[in-house]
Amino acid sequence: MLKDFLPPHIFRIEGQPAYFDPVRKKYVLVTPRETVRQRVVPYLIQELDVPQKMIRIGEKLSHYGLNFRHRADIVIEHFDAAENISKPLAVVECKALETPLNEAAFNETFDYAEKLGCAYCILTNAEEIFCFYLDAQDYVELESVPTYHEMIKARRRSEAATF
Repeated sequence: MLKDFLPPHIFRIEGQPAYFDPVRKKYVLVTPRETVRQRVVPYLIQELDVPQKMIRIGEKLSHYGLNFRHRADIVIEHFDAAENISKPLAVVECKALETPLNEAAFNETFDYAEKLGCAYCILTNAEEIFCFYLDAQDYVELESVPTYHEMIKARRRSEAATF
């Protein structure tokens, strides 16, 4: 589970504590929220088999053609062969460890997922993790977070049922 993934090594960059982010391939300042992100990334790669190249961290939603100034903590993409592009599959909203996962946090996660057209959304503060799947018009809470391949299979089944 996510609790098994500890924060990575802390470096000192110009006197500031920083993590080396393996996805963004750069140093990022240590903050409570960044600590959660840096615990989630290895969980996604090692436990859920998400290819590192399909993970976007701190991605502006405008990258996906949205007129929205916010950034998603983590977007998991999948390759759409029909359109020959990568599209959002899941959005992960990370909150600081001491931040309660309340209604506002859930609503923010659902909002990002809806705007991005994600089949899945995940909310975590590294202590708790919630995963939802968009079933027709409603998000349904899942008992566990599916693997990357399970997410893709479910998305394909859902798309096939729509046609």
